Amino acid sequence: MGSRSILKSIGSAFGMYSRIPVPRAVWKDGTPAYTIGFFPWVGLIIGALHYAGFLFLPVPAPAKALILAVLPLIVTGGIHVDGFMDTADAFHSYGDREKKLEILSDPHIGAFSVIRLLILAGLYLAGLTVLMWDSGWEELQKEAVLCFSGGFILSRCASGILLIILPSAKKEGMASEMKQHSPSRVNLILLGIQAAAVIAAGVIISPLIMTMGVLAAMLVTVIFLFGKVRVLGGITGDLCGWYLSVTECCMLCAMAVIYIVLKGF
Repeated sequence: MGSRSILKSIGSAFGMYSRIPVPRAVWKDGTPAYTIGFFPWVGLIIGALHYAGFLFLPVPAPAKALILAVLPLIVTGGIHVDGFMDTADAFHSYGDREKKLEILSDPHIGAFSVIRLLILAGLYLAGLTVLMWDSGWEELQKEAVLCFSGGFILSRCASGILLIILPSAKKEGMASEMKQHSPSRVNLILLGIQAAAVIAAGVIISPLIMTMGVLAAMLVTVIFLFGKVRVLGGITGDLCGWYLSVTECCMLCAMAVIYIVLKGF
């Protein structure tokens, strides 16, 4: 893994999964080998901005929660939410596997995707509002927000690991292309180290809050494997978007719940 390959992979990760400007010349020669391994670095930027916004935005809690709710969309351009919406439409079509895959490839959106997005956004905003509200528990509040900020990295680590180890549902598409150009072992090691570092740091900061977040992510993973991947016989880029979006929302809500419980003691 040379320095040039690392630089190209980092540039590719930000160029493909964020709106952060990256010179195309950095990664113009196809998909670099370690793009998936550096995918969590996009989450690192989002998490850092998220925590900085919590500390320094001079606005009331509801406004701060709303701003931070749209922050990931601004940084990523909504690529993962797009996958969430496509998946919602596909799995509420009640068609067979081929029909679902066809809908996943359709650029249009349906009513089910809008309804599901509103539910997801409502839960996400509610969780953020709980964490942003100034209740006099400053240290506990900082711990909760910091743990959730790390969740942006953790969700991308988990999404990348699943993309590597699971079969592709389609022979074509972003997921299939990424798998073909990615050395599995090296990328799994990169993702595993980053996930372990985030979890370890979170446990040091607040064991209960981080544990609740990890358990929520594990629950989403089980639902994802048996409710989505099993049906399609593999993974797609859209399914990864659904997984990442739902994982972050569920981690946030779980952390908000335990934060409320801890405030009561």
